[in-house]
Amino acid sequence: MKNLKLILLTSLFAFLLSSCAQKVSFPVSQVLPSADAVAKIKKDKNDNYQIDLEVKNLTSPDRLSPPREMYVVWIETSKGTTNLGQLKSSKSMFSSARNASMTTTTPHKPSRFIITAEDKSDNKEPGTQVILEAEVREK
Repeated sequence: MKNLKLILLTSLFAFLLSSCAQKVSFPVSQVLPSADAVAKIKKDKNDNYQIDLEVKNLTSPDRLSPPREMYVVWIETSKGTTNLGQLKSSKSMFSSARNASMTTTTPHKPSRFIITAEDKSDNKEPGTQVILEAEVREK
């Protein structure tokens, strides 16, 4: 009975450690210093990586110099750079701050996040107007 309790407790502890999301905080941007971005990465039961990205205080891309149409999120992995798609932003009803979020899943472990200002969302490589970027530290 004592061994069963120990096995169950060890299994529960291992499960809790493996189910925790890794948090990636983006450093202050030189382009948009007020932007505050955080990504959470969690490995799911199929060995894919679920990414939840939130950006607060994001300026509309048409106010950049030069103006752009949208923000696009990229990840670097061991397989190369992947376009995760357009980062949609909106204002809340009670605040003038523009916020954005994205939830997606990828089979490749991210090592770096890049958010660029672009005129098209289907680019194959990140453009030169990098807004935010962050390295993913090993756990």
